[in-house]
Amino acid sequence: MGVLTDLGAATRGAAERPGLSALFAPRSIAFVGASERVNAPASRGLRHCLRLGFDGPIHAVNPKHESLFGVRCVPSVAALPEPVDLAVIALPADATLEAVAACARHGVRAVVICSSGWGEAGDEGRARDRRLRELVRSSQLRVLGPNCIGVGAASARFCVAYNSSFEHIAFRHRRPIGVACQSGAMLGGLLLNAEDAGIGVEAFAHVGNGADVSLEEAGAFLLEQPNIRTLALMIEGLSDAAAFVALARRARVLDKRIAVFKAGSSDAGSRAVRSHTGALAGSDEIFSAVCDDEGIVRVREPEDLLPVARVLNRGHAPAGRRVLVFSLSGGGASVLADELSAAGLSLPELSPATRQRCDALGNPFIRTANPMDVGGSVFSDPDAAREALSIAVQDAEVDAVCWIGVGAPRDERSNLLLGAALDVLSRCDKPAFVVPMSGTPVEPGFERAHALDIPVTRSVKSAALLAWAALLDSLALPASPAAASRRAPAHAAAVGRVIAETAARAELGAHGIPVLASHFVADAEALGDLAARLGFPLVLKGIVRGVAHKTEAGLVEVGITDAPKAVEAARRMRLRNPEIAFDGFTLERQLVGGVETVVGARVDPQFGPMLMFGLGGVAVELFGDVAFTACPCTPQRARELIDRTRAGRLLAGFRGRPAADRDALVDAMVALSNYAAGHAADIVEVEVNPLIVLPEGQGAHAVDALIVRRH
Repeated sequence: MGVLTDLGAATRGAAERPGLSALFAPRSIAFVGASERVNAPASRGLRHCLRLGFDGPIHAVNPKHESLFGVRCVPSVAALPEPVDLAVIALPADATLEAVAACARHGVRAVVICSSGWGEAGDEGRARDRRLRELVRSSQLRVLGPNCIGVGAASARFCVAYNSSFEHIAFRHRRPIGVACQSGAMLGGLLLNAEDAGIGVEAFAHVGNGADVSLEEAGAFLLEQPNIRTLALMIEGLSDAAAFVALARRARVLDKRIAVFKAGSSDAGSRAVRSHTGALAGSDEIFSAVCDDEGIVRVREPEDLLPVARVLNRGHAPAGRRVLVFSLSGGGASVLADELSAAGLSLPELSPATRQRCDALGNPFIRTANPMDVGGSVFSDPDAAREALSIAVQDAEVDAVCWIGVGAPRDERSNLLLGAALDVLSRCDKPAFVVPMSGTPVEPGFERAHALDIPVTRSVKSAALLAWAALLDSLALPASPAAASRRAPAHAAAVGRVIAETAARAELGAHGIPVLASHFVADAEALGDLAARLGFPLVLKGIVRGVAHKTEAGLVEVGITDAPKAVEAARRMRLRNPEIAFDGFTLERQLVGGVETVVGARVDPQFGPMLMFGLGGVAVELFGDVAFTACPCTPQRARELIDRTRAGRLLAGFRGRPAADRDALVDAMVALSNYAAGHAADIVEVEVNPLIVLPEGQGAHAVDALIVRRH
């Protein structure tokens, strides 16, 4: 009898899928495939549970042994003396299917599948994967994996993970962090290094191939747990973008935070694009924009994921983004000051009262600036550094403190200086960080800092990131999530059809985008009379169907100053492009002055329509100075997007140039975002480049328009 038919009527037609409590808080566990080999996957999980003190029934399933590691063996799943919450199946892929079916028949609530050889393993593996998914859908069984390293939770005192790093994980420093990841090989190393550096977690799960439980579902379960305040996600590729966004919005409702590391910063998949927006809207840029929109902290290096998660759950919001750098190293202080400034944090001047109190210490080596360099004082009067730090951290202008040490904590003086700093920082009610110039966060000399929950950073750059994350609650989060659903329409990656510019301009103008008046003629010879009526200077464009970028195709002439020049320019255009069928030509007023910007939108296959803003004209791809957000966007979000680009500085008035009409630009951005959101099912991309923003009070004008329809 086949695996699927073996399940029986009791497991078919399953109702709503059960939750994940059996995975993260099992009351009993069976290890299917445990053996006398101590490093076998199931054996490792069994030994971890014994070592951690799991207090529920533990069973080993192996017909060849009576007991393993002091645990009684049974020959099969059917021989288990009672139904168990969780079964860890460490068998070859083919044998795993039968074991999963047996678990479903005999009341097991959840399984972890360790084996590889499924969807990642060719046609045979994909067929096996389909049978597994059918089996799961027809039962009430929840499955983590296959190809899964495992799961664990500190509160339940269990760990059924078999990567060698888990041999040393003991939940020594519990922090309210839940971890869900798609990279099993990296998970063990990250958790072990973090635990050695004082960053423990409450629970973790590797979802493997995600045949049943996805990263998003595991994250959603962890987020709801009262003992978890921060979610740390390691992502290779989202299985459900809408669920990811829903997770972020649920975190905001619960007043919890999410930190993310996403592998792969290149564009996922090859796709033809027609606009600058599409060319620049790679999957990584869009993912970052979604994180920004939804208040998710994205880190760029995996080693920073858990340290950032740690500082996000401190539970109190600092007053601002002002950091005191207290240093035993002038060079290190300068480097850290640069990194903090680049992260958007400030180094305030210390108040006159603080400077006066520090000067009263009478040590000439203490410089009462910020950074506060006291390096020379440690040789003449080591206590002076402690006193100066104690005074400086009380300054009302300071929201967080970075203490820079020089020597690794391996000698008497270095330990003395670190200990004195920890005495002060432990009594400080502001986020504080130890930034070592030598030594590593995991070495024994920093154990007291870990016990006091004072992070020891792995680098100066990491210190700036952690300080920024710790102060994030004092910064402005997005005003509100985008109103429209982010789910992309079907076939969102379609190449599509470029419509004529004249039609694109008319359509965008009808939807509130300020389009500069354009006048069309079919015959070049008629241009002279039209030009004379319009006045000069003018811009001439050749209108050709299917051409997205007219400048690159030689279909734009600027600076037309009289009627004969308009006719002659059109003739030259045709001579340069003899193979092109012209629909005709347009003339429009040439704007003088203003800032060229680009506003566009592309319907992302995962997240739906996304708005882009940046410097326009040919600069858009040359500099790539652009920012993205979801459509539709609010006026406030549009302003934030402008300020994230260099275009924002130009618009504010640069080197004597007048300030531009930002209000008109914001109105245009909002209108285009509304158009993209309302037409996401019909378009691939839309772009206005350039949108020329004139000085304040003079408006903004779209002088070119592109719409790519799906069909």
